[in-house]
Amino acid sequence: MRWVPKLFEQRAALCKPLANILIPKIAIPQDEFLYSDLLGRFLADQQITHLYTCASEKDWKYIYGPHLDFTKVVVRTVLTGYLDEATVSRVDSLKLKKNARSYDIGYRAWRAASWLGQHGQHKVQAGSVICEAAKKRGFRVDCSMLEKDVLLGDDWFEFLLNCRATVGAPGGASVLDRDGSVKASVEAYEPAHPGATFEDVRGACFPDRDGELDLACISPRHFEACLTETCQILVKGNYNGVLHPWKHYIPVQPDYSDVETALEVLADEETVNGIVKTAYEDVVASKRWTYESFVRETELDVFGTRCLWGTTWSSRFIDAFFLVKDWLHWRFVQFHAGVLRMKGRSQGIQFLYLWLKQITAR
Repeated sequence: MRWVPKLFEQRAALCKPLANILIPKIAIPQDEFLYSDLLGRFLADQQITHLYTCASEKDWKYIYGPHLDFTKVVVRTVLTGYLDEATVSRVDSLKLKKNARSYDIGYRAWRAASWLGQHGQHKVQAGSVICEAAKKRGFRVDCSMLEKDVLLGDDWFEFLLNCRATVGAPGGASVLDRDGSVKASVEAYEPAHPGATFEDVRGACFPDRDGELDLACISPRHFEACLTETCQILVKGNYNGVLHPWKHYIPVQPDYSDVETALEVLADEETVNGIVKTAYEDVVASKRWTYESFVRETELDVFGTRCLWGTTWSSRFIDAFFLVKDWLHWRFVQFHAGVLRMKGRSQGIQFLYLWLKQITAR
């Protein structure tokens, strides 16, 4: 919601009655590179007690320092996403249906917004540079940065299971856009200068600011590659200490000067199999990076002990109730997204949506 500040402020106003209730309050923000002042003010007003951020410790005060009192807030770096055990089981079933992999390298990504800074550009650069070099060497490649080729749901897992390797970089940004002014400047500049390069945009819209933030995170797609036992060729980085070069992935330098070396390694089946096996065992089979482990660590942070849910009939009933509620909520979100896509085409569906929205509000 923070991407639409007016909407965020409207929803934040609804939370004001909670501000002075002194109980543990946990904030798990994402995309902390954008509208960080809006976020920081909200968290301060709510008197949060625990902040689970995607940023590393050296950036905590840079992002939140103007708003939060770090003597009163427990701060911990967490991941942008974790492994869901139901998804792990489902993908394991998909593996049983797969035989040989048709492609050596497969990749999908959208255009990276310039206002993310140089760091954000690696998402596209890694795909274009590595995939083009692989084609020239005769590797079987299926890489696209076009919206029409986006894969959703299990189609993405099926795609990865059909590729020996994929490419990538840490997620995040290298510019801190506290009030959205950098984003607004870029979005005004680019339509007026359709031939501008990233360097042109950076020089015109946010000179001398690229690199002020080091928000570089492991992302769910890195876990998904480990889960599907697909080798990764990644821009060298920290990856929150989860993935390590040569052990869990084939690294390339941020300037892509050693791409040919990485592709030579990819041609070595034995080395690739060893990297894939280690990545699966350390990341997936260990169950260290599941949502269950994340919840367990959160319980220890907040309560000092692990909560024993589901041990009584009443708690089981509550668990079941919230599972059903959550399922219904996401079906509504899917319906909402579908209506927005059809906006202007079907007044009947639009009316039905508004009616359901009123019913839900009640």
